[in-house]
Amino acid sequence: MDEREEEKVFIQQLQKFWEQRGVSVKIPQIGGRELEVFKLYKAVTKRGGLKVVSANKLWKEIVDQFSFPATCTSASFTLRNHYQKLLLAYEQKYFFGKEDGYIYDEEMSSNRKKTKIGYEEENQQAGYVAEAEDRQHQMEFSGQPLSALLNLNYAKVEKAETIFFIKKSKIQAQASEVKRIILAFESRIDDELTFAINNLLMYSCNYSQTFLIDQYPQLLDTITTYIEDTIKQISYLNKSYSFKTCLQSVGQQQLENLGYQQRKSMQVQIDLIKNQNVLENYNSHISVIMNDQMTEMVKPSELIYQKKYIDLIQGNYEKKAECKHLEKLRTLFVALRNLAMIRSNEACFMKQDKLLSFFYQILLSGADQELSKSALETFSVLSKHIHLKQLVFMDAFMQKLIEILNGESYEDIGLVTETFRNLISISDNESIIEGAIGEYIDQLARLLIYQNQELREIVLEFFCYLSDLKMATRLSIAKHPKILQRLVAILSTGQIKNNSQKLQDQKSNQDKINEKHVKLAAITLNNISQAPAAKQYLLIFEKELFFVAASDETVTPLLSQILFELSIAE
Repeated sequence: MDEREEEKVFIQQLQKFWEQRGVSVKIPQIGGRELEVFKLYKAVTKRGGLKVVSANKLWKEIVDQFSFPATCTSASFTLRNHYQKLLLAYEQKYFFGKEDGYIYDEEMSSNRKKTKIGYEEENQQAGYVAEAEDRQHQMEFSGQPLSALLNLNYAKVEKAETIFFIKKSKIQAQASEVKRIILAFESRIDDELTFAINNLLMYSCNYSQTFLIDQYPQLLDTITTYIEDTIKQISYLNKSYSFKTCLQSVGQQQLENLGYQQRKSMQVQIDLIKNQNVLENYNSHISVIMNDQMTEMVKPSELIYQKKYIDLIQGNYEKKAECKHLEKLRTLFVALRNLAMIRSNEACFMKQDKLLSFFYQILLSGADQELSKSALETFSVLSKHIHLKQLVFMDAFMQKLIEILNGESYEDIGLVTETFRNLISISDNESIIEGAIGEYIDQLARLLIYQNQELREIVLEFFCYLSDLKMATRLSIAKHPKILQRLVAILSTGQIKNNSQKLQDQKSNQDKINEKHVKLAAITLNNISQAPAAKQYLLIFEKELFFVAASDETVTPLLSQILFELSIAE
């Protein structure tokens, strides 16, 4: 979309914004021609909004961007007035994310007052609606986990109107703005956080000028601290009760002294509270009363529910505030994912052990689908630097990846496959991935015939690495009833390409993709043929291999070597 189309869309959205408030908008004129409203809005918001522009006396700088006639001597004053009347409310709602009922009055900034606009009756009705929602929530509260209630409430929160963003390719990070972003994460001021996260997201998407984290060494540290505190404020992400906590409360030795039935009873109790959500400032440990004769577990689940319910009714726990924290965290994770995909930033991320630990925990818990998706996408990039043996969460991480790989979301499956491909390229990880081959090989075999060619290519690259490891691993691949058959079928696509190529002088993109797939399949088969016990499984396909070797010269050397190995086996 070019700049004219962007301007047209912006004007339409601005008019709709004011029409919803009962105000008709007419574009003013200055210097004998219509004011370029879109250009003015971009110029002001790029510098931080009306307040920053006025405080730093930047209106002259903005005026210089417009070609006003020399007779227009009060251009700065006129532009500011037009901006306040036409664009200030729009800026406060969409650029700073303030509530619709309030706009910041720049003329009263010294007193930091807020002027409420309109709709007293509507606000009163909104109060009645809120009370009705609380009563409805009281009726619906029947011992459900707070995560389910939060998701239900989050779905009820009104969705904001479509926000118009400035074209991403034109946004470049300035040192002053990055400093403001760092201060925003330290101060936790809501409006500043909205500015910081939105700008960080836009910087991360600016492909014309990449955002290099090593130029701002404090940025990731402040973001990590913010993420840690925010997770504590989102109850269903902050699972304070866990099996580990129970062990700390009881003591390992005391636990071992319990009888079988007592340990079983305790495990049941742990399972009941393991996934419960604990509100902020309610992190007391589970008390276990023990003596020589008997062990009694205090059942806190009902008390926890009552405490949460009372807090909800009294307003100590504000559902919309928690939803805002969650939305900010989701957006921040997307921005961090984008930044991690910049090759120059990978080393900086790998140095942030604490930040990565939050990504691991979010992925392993699966408490929020969007956060888990961003974490998985981040690991699909950073996995080329991850040494599994150094991870505290190694076993759980591998099991989670295998669980996703055997799931139904092909998008997530593709990310896990890419993660495996990157992990196996590190020699320290080979034995771990080899040891789990039985848990994922069936799914990878199915992906060899998946229609998505990029995913198929990743799987083929993974098999190239895997088939170059131990002889036992090569034999496991050969024994699978479908893998060899599908690898040989992929070889045939190269033969089709070779015949069609006689009718055209230039290779198509599809031919290039097929050629790469054929080479990867041939390399994998060649690696498998080096295992003596695997040759008997390749003999079944000897004729097919001979036919492809005779017709496709790109893989003739590899297939000839396979055929030679098979002739020796015979």
